[in-house]
Amino acid sequence: MLLDQIELYNIQEAVKVGDGYRLSRVPAFVREGLNGHAALRAFNTCGSELRFRMVSDEVKVTLRREHADTATRNGVAEVFFGSFQAPYGITPQVISTEATTFVIKKPDHIDQLKLLAKNQSMRFDAELVRVLLPYDWECRYISIEGEVLPPLAEQSPTRKMLSYGSSITHGGDALGPSGTYAMRTAEKLGVDLISMGFAGSAHMDEAAARYIASREDWEFATFEMGINVFRIWEPEQFAEKVRSFVQAIAEQHRDRWLFFTDMFTCVHDAEDNPKAEQFRRIVQENVEQLGLPNAVYISGRKLLTSFAGLSADLIHPSAAGQEEISEHLTRHILQHIGG
Repeated sequence: MLLDQIELYNIQEAVKVGDGYRLSRVPAFVREGLNGHAALRAFNTCGSELRFRMVSDEVKVTLRREHADTATRNGVAEVFFGSFQAPYGITPQVISTEATTFVIKKPDHIDQLKLLAKNQSMRFDAELVRVLLPYDWECRYISIEGEVLPPLAEQSPTRKMLSYGSSITHGGDALGPSGTYAMRTAEKLGVDLISMGFAGSAHMDEAAARYIASREDWEFATFEMGINVFRIWEPEQFAEKVRSFVQAIAEQHRDRWLFFTDMFTCVHDAEDNPKAEQFRRIVQENVEQLGLPNAVYISGRKLLTSFAGLSADLIHPSAAGQEEISEHLTRHILQHIGG
């Protein structure tokens, strides 16, 4: 959607609140059908960007992070010129709970960047400014100063990958929004990302399945299931939810590649909890029972192979773990869809 001549990428709704806008990755009617926590997490800006072309030599962007009890006080935004990370004078930007304004200056050698991007078939045109919003909490858009224009269609990839999952799919504990496994996988595959991560609340809701199935803008999708309900659901309830979730999506998109995974290596494996393998078998069996050649199961333990890839909470991958997941996931996807 467009606002102030800016494309709000991976945003479906901008709600005016006070001096800024609350940004939601799904429409209101979808939020109404999600579990309560997921409805709130829909406002987390993981995989979301401000995209625009600069007419003036510099612009000022103002953002504000919402107060949070379960996340750090400050968030991290990143600035890119197409596929090129902006220099360290511009990125990263620390976004606080006070209105935070930062300046983006157009590179003097933008024509050279554009030529390099074209000659090397990079994902994005270097003229396209991308502000990657913090992945881990709600970030409100306040304003932009300076002359800008909306992106052109040909400046971004036409192919898109959708990723559904927990806070791990959100990006925790990546060091920044460009380092999440979903974002890195999209980069390696040369596609754009639609992030449907729901921190602490990926409950395979029927409303989420229906919404994902209704969208026609993604070419293939990944689904991470299990970790958010491991401690609160018994295997029988998990099996029922997985079955209805995967069937709803597969029935609508029998011609698209669907990649399903379960819990990445985590504390439950370190403790040899047998329930972990039960959950993994449930996902595998339900994917296989679809009987579709384009529905692929990948064990989470094959994507994150070592406890060394975890942060100290033994649930979320570290920055290195996020990168490992992206490497293995990219390889698995390429085995099926090609380059």
